[in-house]
Amino acid sequence: MPSSHDLPASADPNPQVIPWLSSPEALEAIDRAEAAGQATVARTAALRRKIGPDRAAAVLSAAAARGKAIDKWGTGPWLVTDRGIQQATDRAIASYKSRRVPAGLEIFDWCCGVGGEAMQLSDRGPLTAIDRDPKIAEMARHNLGVHREQQAASEVAGWEFRSTVICDDVFAHHPPAAAWLNLDPDRRSESNTAGTSRATHCDYLQPPLSDWLPVAKQVAGASIKLAPATQLPEECHELGEREWISHRGSCRQQVLWLGEASPPGTIRATVVTGDDSATSFAVDQLQQCEETDTCEAFAFDLDPAVRAAGLSESYAAAKGLRALGGPAGFFTAQQNAIDALAQPFEVLWHGVADMKKLRQAVAALDGCVSEVKIRGLDWKPPTIIKKLGRREGRKLTLLASRIGSYCGAILAVRP
Repeated sequence: MPSSHDLPASADPNPQVIPWLSSPEALEAIDRAEAAGQATVARTAALRRKIGPDRAAAVLSAAAARGKAIDKWGTGPWLVTDRGIQQATDRAIASYKSRRVPAGLEIFDWCCGVGGEAMQLSDRGPLTAIDRDPKIAEMARHNLGVHREQQAASEVAGWEFRSTVICDDVFAHHPPAAAWLNLDPDRRSESNTAGTSRATHCDYLQPPLSDWLPVAKQVAGASIKLAPATQLPEECHELGEREWISHRGSCRQQVLWLGEASPPGTIRATVVTGDDSATSFAVDQLQQCEETDTCEAFAFDLDPAVRAAGLSESYAAAKGLRALGGPAGFFTAQQNAIDALAQPFEVLWHGVADMKKLRQAVAALDGCVSEVKIRGLDWKPPTIIKKLGRREGRKLTLLASRIGSYCGAILAVRP
């Protein structure tokens, strides 16, 4: 199989469009297109006549994708493609990850994309960001400039490190031994001959693990961004820490950390709740928790990062929670003072997940079910809410899962 540096880079229909994209003329055109909203046939035709078809296509694409960039990075004249911003790390996670990189180290950001992580890394040390796609590298260069301008205008004083963006094969720029390597290998999603997703198998990363792991082992430290379900060989687990990171209610990425601050064999789950706020739980040996069929005063839904990391039982054991029917379901305890990795619900009613009994319980509580959380059952939340009927009253959450030999249900409120 060819390495990523042997594959053809994506080509723009007109190479002259690439440097033009970050020019004042192009940025003004993107601003206008974004403000105008969805492109109409007439506006598209007028733009093509004014700046040419290739430039018009680039402007409309960038304008359509900017809204997604603002959602991930905050307000700014960002320059991205739709695919580029989909793959980019949002600001809150990138900020958290950058704080784990020792300050002052020289940083090499391989496969930097449109700059989601490069922007935050540029505040930690001298940065060399590399991507082999000319258009993407130009966008990263522009976005780094926007980030620097925003930092300079803010009241938060920071270090002024140099940052460079290079369009080239990443393997032409090996980091020195004292540097930090950050890498976001492409995760191809086509199905292989076995019918499994290539995005979850390390053999289908581009660049492949066999190419970048030797480099990562030779530097002061490394952070490798992976899909949450990516399967790594045991060697990687023995080399460093594996961390699963969630944000906005879903597990966004897995990171392989190498270096002195990442003890081999460590497994970590982290929920990022803001640019400067994160809660983590880590172990170097998995634990088992108690199980019960009886629901106590509070029920808990563990964060997606905890579940993705396989830490449900270890977390529950450490926090004094018991599994309701098993670790794949919900958890319970008498108290609700846990942390951000466990979402608490005050239990008002619990019993068998029978629709008639549920409707009676909801009516008795003078409530209406506005949220349904399912574990291990083939239920569709919108259908369940519709079947329960009531639309008025205090908002209730229905938690349903298999508990032993029966389907259990909990009606609860968020404390």
